[in-house]
Amino acid sequence: MKGSAVKKLPRTYKEAGVDIKAVKEVHEELGNIFKAKEEYSEFKPLLQIGHYAGVVEYGEHCFALHVDGVGTKILVAQMMNYFEPIGYDCVAMGVNDIICIGAKPVAFLDYLAVEKVNKKLITQIAKGISKAAEESGVYVIGGETAIMPEIIKGARKQIGFDLVGMTFGYLKKHELIDGSKIAKDDVIIGLESSGLHSNGYTLARKILLEKYSLTEKIPELGGILGEELLKPTKIYVKPILEAKAEIPIKGIAHITGGSFTKLLRLAKNKKIGFLLDKFPPMPAIFRLIMKTGKISIAEMFRTFNCGIGMCVILDKKYAERALDIFSKHKIKASIIGRVIDNYGVYVKYKGRKLVIA
Repeated sequence: MKGSAVKKLPRTYKEAGVDIKAVKEVHEELGNIFKAKEEYSEFKPLLQIGHYAGVVEYGEHCFALHVDGVGTKILVAQMMNYFEPIGYDCVAMGVNDIICIGAKPVAFLDYLAVEKVNKKLITQIAKGISKAAEESGVYVIGGETAIMPEIIKGARKQIGFDLVGMTFGYLKKHELIDGSKIAKDDVIIGLESSGLHSNGYTLARKILLEKYSLTEKIPELGGILGEELLKPTKIYVKPILEAKAEIPIKGIAHITGGSFTKLLRLAKNKKIGFLLDKFPPMPAIFRLIMKTGKISIAEMFRTFNCGIGMCVILDKKYAERALDIFSKHKIKASIIGRVIDNYGVYVKYKGRKLVIA
């Protein structure tokens, strides 16, 4: 047992230090600052800033770009002294976002900032990147390593680092998936996650590590906590690209920071909303977080993926074929909801009706 019984634990992502609403407001302001005010070249931006990837078009050709990191999962890796999952996740976060707009991931670059040159740390991260790149079908074409002892610190001395990945993808203009074709009564298919993936760790760590140690075996999990928290993010590239080639997919949402509020990226016209009323039971790690931290169900669905790492939206007549494709790739998937004509994200879970966004 760690800490004292009287210590107040955070019960929301905001109390833990991450204000999603404030982040969205900043993103909107940045979008205004960076909005192109003139044409710089024959390459032109196709999507507004704030979707799953930035896209520039050149005739019928489009190039998708995305940058992302792994968040405070890095601190768990530092405490466990095991870094390969961080490299894997950095690729996964990028390629999973790129495919949401219909692009095929092609290449990846990384930026690794370290407190001190540490061969084990750097090699393990590189191995994780390599494994995820192979799984995604992307080339690792370069990167940058910076040694910054005055700036970079970590959970343990001399192993501080941060990792950022840049992903490049390609698509034809007619292949773009931006949610504009989504209509009422389309179905939402949820693809299983492998656990927390790389999101919500600021809240999860502050709750779980107050009561448990990372090396502790937790009966509810059937294993060691640190190993559960370092499970690599599931990569959905191959099944999504196969489904896209066979079925007219209308929208794809990677469930990451902000959880199911991410669906609103597909409803920019504010004429549609999303009802999740057939959600499968939460996996053990999420139940443990909710129970230990006394987190509300609504906050869970705003912060964590709760067992669903990707949502695919399509006409219900294509649902069976989509489920067959995901099953072929050994991914559990099911219809978890439908599109409605009321803007927002709504969840029905265990008899409770919740407004998520």
